[in-house]
Amino acid sequence: MDTSDKYIKMCSLAKEIQRKWVFQSGDFVYNPVFEKVEILLCPGNDSINYIWLPRQDQLQEICIEFYVQSMRISKFEAFLKFLEWYSGRLRYAFEHGLKYGNDFVDSGEELLLSRSMIMMHWKKWDGKNWVKALDKYAPKLQESSSGNYEIKV
Repeated sequence: MDTSDKYIKMCSLAKEIQRKWVFQSGDFVYNPVFEKVEILLCPGNDSINYIWLPRQDQLQEICIEFYVQSMRISKFEAFLKFLEWYSGRLRYAFEHGLKYGNDFVDSGEELLLSRSMIMMHWKKWDGKNWVKALDKYAPKLQESSSGNYEIKV
């Protein structure tokens, strides 16, 4: 389980993922009061704003659920799509060294958190914060020499 400062920062700034947290006994959290990582066995103190540190299996479930909802496919089909993507990323990491921007991905949790944010919220980690990854594609009209308009990609 990744409990690095980098992963804690990524999770704390991934507000969209933090909102998906439904407490489960054994969840990893960062306690900002004591500035340390804890494992919660029962719901924590409501006065502490814990930062949820999702495990790989929890992030995998988030990705699979997104596939089910957005593609309207079965959980089994979504799991297969997830495995296809994940095995490709692992193979690429082994063969080439996985890189996002200027920062290496240091753990499976980081990889899956990045995937979740890009896939669901179009955001990528720039080393300091989650930033808009892509503007939605909009084709541009351009006037041709004949005076007609053409779509340029």
